[in-house]
Amino acid sequence: MRMSVRFLALLLAFSAWGVGASRAEEKVWVGLYLAENGPPPPGTVLAPEKLGHRLRVVFGFKHYELIQAQEIELGNEWEQWFVPRRDFFIRVEPLVRRDGEPRRIDYEIYKDGFIIAKGKYQPKKETPLFINGPDFHDGRLIFVLEARAEFVP
Repeated sequence: MRMSVRFLALLLAFSAWGVGASRAEEKVWVGLYLAENGPPPPGTVLAPEKLGHRLRVVFGFKHYELIQAQEIELGNEWEQWFVPRRDFFIRVEPLVRRDGEPRRIDYEIYKDGFIIAKGKYQPKKETPLFINGPDFHDGRLIFVLEARAEFVP
C-alpha cells in the first residue's frame, strides 16, 4: 500500500511539472494570396505586416490580398488538398519521419489539372515558403506555406 501511494505521488508530481506534456501535432498554414499593385478594395484581408514586407521584397507587388487559407495537420502522414479554386490548388503530403529527424513535406501545385510545380519543404518557424503561381488579372497568385506548432500541457 505504501509503495502504491509513493508511486501515485511521484506520478502526480511529474505530471504537474509537465514531464507528461507532449507536443501537439505540427501544422502548416497554407494561404493563397493575390499580389497586385493597384489599391486594395475596401474590406480586403491583407497579409500581416511582417509577411507582407517579405513578400514585397521577393515579388515586388505593393499589396497581398488573402484569398483563402487552411491549416494542414502534419501528424497525418497522408496527402491533403487545399483547393481555393477549381483550376488552381495544392497537394501537401507529410513524409514519414523517424525520431530525431526534421519534419518534411512533399507538395505539388496544379493548374488546370496539370502539375506546374512540385518540391519538398522543411517547415521551420519564421521560414515561410513562397511559391510563385500564375498571373491573374493585373496581379499574380502566390501560395505561402508557413510552419505552425502548438504545445499542449
